[in-house]
Amino acid sequence: MKSRLFWLCGLVTIASAFTSAGFSIAALSSTGDAHIIAMYAASRSLSLALASVVVVLARSRTGLLTVAFVMALVQAVDAVIGEIDHQPLKTLGPAFLALVTVAVLIALWRCTRRDEAS
Repeated sequence: MKSRLFWLCGLVTIASAFTSAGFSIAALSSTGDAHIIAMYAASRSLSLALASVVVVLARSRTGLLTVAFVMALVQAVDAVIGEIDHQPLKTLGPAFLALVTVAVLIALWRCTRRDEAS
């Protein structure tokens, strides 16, 4: 069970990180000041995507819990931004990813805590 939860959390976290990175990379096609801002966003998104892959390949539960938590926060804030911009898809997509990430994160965290208590 623990192994399956780890891989599920890893898959969800990687999918979330690469989805975020994809949108940041797509924004690089903008011009002027928006292009510079997009480069900053892409650097952060690509770093989180790389970190998500590294912690999964290293099989680090603590690392995965940390990156999954950060990605849940990123997606939740993206959903808020989508709501402020009145864009339903830019609200619902990130909100869904945030909720799924939190669900698998909590499941893995509870499993980890049970193992440590034993």
